[in-house]
Amino acid sequence: MALLLSSGAASAATGTSQAAAVPGGFAAILALAVLGGLVLNLMPCVLPVLSLKVLSLLDAGTSRAHARRHALWYTAGVMVSFAAIGMVIVALQSGGAVIGWGFQLQQPGFVAALALIMVLIGLSMAGLFTLGGGMGRSGQKLLSKTGAAGDFWSGALACVVASPCVAPFMGPALAYAFTASPAAALLVFLALGLGLSLPFLLVGFVPRLARLLPKPGAWMDTLKVVLAYPMLLTAVWLAWLLGKQKGADAVGVVLAAAVILSFGLWLFEQGRWRSQRWRQGLGALVVCASALSVGVVHRMPAAAKDGTRPSQMQGATAYSARDLAQARKEGRNVLVAVTADWCITCIANEQTVLGTSEFRDLLRRTQTLYMKGDWTNDDPKVGEFLRQHQAPGVPLYVLYRGMAEGVVLPQVLTPDIVRSELEGAHRGVGAGRGPE
Repeated sequence: MALLLSSGAASAATGTSQAAAVPGGFAAILALAVLGGLVLNLMPCVLPVLSLKVLSLLDAGTSRAHARRHALWYTAGVMVSFAAIGMVIVALQSGGAVIGWGFQLQQPGFVAALALIMVLIGLSMAGLFTLGGGMGRSGQKLLSKTGAAGDFWSGALACVVASPCVAPFMGPALAYAFTASPAAALLVFLALGLGLSLPFLLVGFVPRLARLLPKPGAWMDTLKVVLAYPMLLTAVWLAWLLGKQKGADAVGVVLAAAVILSFGLWLFEQGRWRSQRWRQGLGALVVCASALSVGVVHRMPAAAKDGTRPSQMQGATAYSARDLAQARKEGRNVLVAVTADWCITCIANEQTVLGTSEFRDLLRRTQTLYMKGDWTNDDPKVGEFLRQHQAPGVPLYVLYRGMAEGVVLPQVLTPDIVRSELEGAHRGVGAGRGPE
């Protein structure tokens, strides 16, 4: 542990300003990571998965052993997935790649696959087909095995769908992880996973909390169907994102694949309940055929940029390191925003602050140049800007006051924060300006 702390401290000393600003050192970083993972449960991308697992806990009845088993396997799925993401990030960074939190959503093939998974889960919750539906409760051993697998993969899914979200407290922890030693970074990602799984873990192991849950009943079937719709809406959002990355043709391919997938699942379910193996086999082939759409989407050309994208909204110029340097040399105030279409926090900031007429009026009044970098797809130039500021991901907002060092704004913006910063920069033009 001493070696871990010393290596982490050395990494922080080389430039992790956010981590260095956190009192308490590495222990405080881990605490922030746990808190950030805990808050992720309230994000719209994760909440449906957590609700589904609470339903499975209720379905386990009053058995404490069942509750603990559900909680442990779900936690295992979350932790293994966060560890896998952490190891991939460390490996890619060791090879010189510039990546950040949510980097997997830069891959259109992954987005297409995730959309189909959301459709599959939504259809299952809506009752079109059931996983393991032919098993009776008398086969307790086999049922337990199936339940463990379901809990594990639900935890993995919660980790995957959490990746577009950046919750409060996550910023300093991720900033530290992206610049720390591999061992320290892995511990931070595991702490994030622990925070994400903590509510379900507590309900499973603290009987007093479990008793606060409502009693199982017929209402659970209705709620399960209701929860299918957030899953399907998540698939709609992923299809929208895919359209921004690859265009309308890619959306059409995924929608067709979703229809084919639903047909294959229906065939498989019919064959299972009628004991018709040929129908099951045909259904499985149709499901596999729908998965071919992932490869088709991956090979499609990128979509042309348009002004309606969150990363390309009106009032901004495209980020360029040369243009930024020239504007600062001229003594101008510059606000640089790095965003992505898959970043929910970015979209929320655009809708409430940066995409409003009040913000454009503020830019004119304060004579501020507004630049945007698009991180929806991998861009080495934008990635280098993120690396320079040691940002763990997007959004990143940096305000430059001439040649003075840039000021990093909060990831979650409000009109008051932006107004205060831009007006302060306008009043202080020339103050503190000098060579960096």
